[in-house]
Amino acid sequence: MKHPVCPHAAQLPSSTRRQFLHLATAPASSLLLAAWSDAALAEQSRLTSASPHIPALAAGPLPDWVVNLPLWQWHEIPNTALASVEPATRSLGDTGPRSKIDAWCGACLKRSGSVYMLGAAGGHGDYAGNEVDALALNVVAPRWTQLRGPTPNADIIGSAQFYLDHRPSSAHTYYSTQFINTLDRMLVFASPGVFGGIYPTAPADFPYRGDKRSFSFSVASGDWDPPDYVARFPGTGDPFADLCVKHPLTDDVYYSRNYGSGWYRWASATNTWTRLSGVTRGPWYAGAAIDPLRNQMLIVGGYSPVAPEVRGLDGTPVPAAFTGLGTAALTPTGYPGVIYDEATDCYLVAFNSGSSIKILRVHPETWLVDDPAVGGIAPKARANGLQNAVQYVPELRGFVLTNKYDGNVFFVRTVA
Repeated sequence: MKHPVCPHAAQLPSSTRRQFLHLATAPASSLLLAAWSDAALAEQSRLTSASPHIPALAAGPLPDWVVNLPLWQWHEIPNTALASVEPATRSLGDTGPRSKIDAWCGACLKRSGSVYMLGAAGGHGDYAGNEVDALALNVVAPRWTQLRGPTPNADIIGSAQFYLDHRPSSAHTYYSTQFINTLDRMLVFASPGVFGGIYPTAPADFPYRGDKRSFSFSVASGDWDPPDYVARFPGTGDPFADLCVKHPLTDDVYYSRNYGSGWYRWASATNTWTRLSGVTRGPWYAGAAIDPLRNQMLIVGGYSPVAPEVRGLDGTPVPAAFTGLGTAALTPTGYPGVIYDEATDCYLVAFNSGSSIKILRVHPETWLVDDPAVGGIAPKARANGLQNAVQYVPELRGFVLTNKYDGNVFFVRTVA
């Protein structure tokens, strides 16, 4: 069956984007970027002053495992179970490292090299490991690599954002894991750490309590940055399953907490937070993706069934009348994932539907909602939802997701 792109889909032109050294091959010492350096500022200026086109899709050849894949069909990437890089020593927690997928955790993508990443994932009483795992996809045979192992159990404490070694506490990351390409860093935004009776109590004078700090992992150094590397979130609100979405062109992150004090932007070029409006929701529990051609976002999901929303970058509602399958099809609960497909100029929404994962497609101008009828055997439903574990992969013209700790990663190619 032929699967066309969305009606009126934009044909995106080639443009130049800053090249990043490949994670799997470059020595760490050669990758080091100065924090919020002149280079980062220059890159931000170039991107925001350029014509409103998305960074170019990869011009280079696709890896062999992608070349012959049929469009719009589920493909299991062989030998890619996250369990293959389980730490030698198990960190504290009731359910162990499978919690990196099962316990309300997402992921992110480094565009250059198509590296799928997650770290400090688990949280609450489930898992305290803060290891960082990466899967380079634009290679002959993708395999998981542990970029950094977990903090030793002797340094783990509860009810704090960081452990005694000043590395981040594991968290239910929900949608908060984002890769900032201009800084070559994975950030986990403003997430609380592990808590519960199974963890030792933090010292009375321990400075890293609360939920306002973010975690930052440097690909260059292969380690977590100091606790105050990222500016503290200045707002208020409940820190669980908040709205957290990154602009794919500027690397700015838009963030709003449940029952919170408003709608904020974290600027990647300056490491500053700005309150853009008073918009909040009680609660969010929703996935979102930004369309950088129109600078607006689609928001899908909620704690209970709620209609989808379209908002501008400052949180202002954008009128949208959903047709085709319509609004009713876009009211899933259970932490759906939303991505923007740069090649087809459409949003894709991933969510648990019964025993498997379902994909719907939404056009960003007509708001037509349709089913792209993804072929093959659909992945089994992901425990506790997708969050942002579904990621668009520009170099490979498709999307990737994980659904099981001991199962292979899935990929769908959406355009030739």
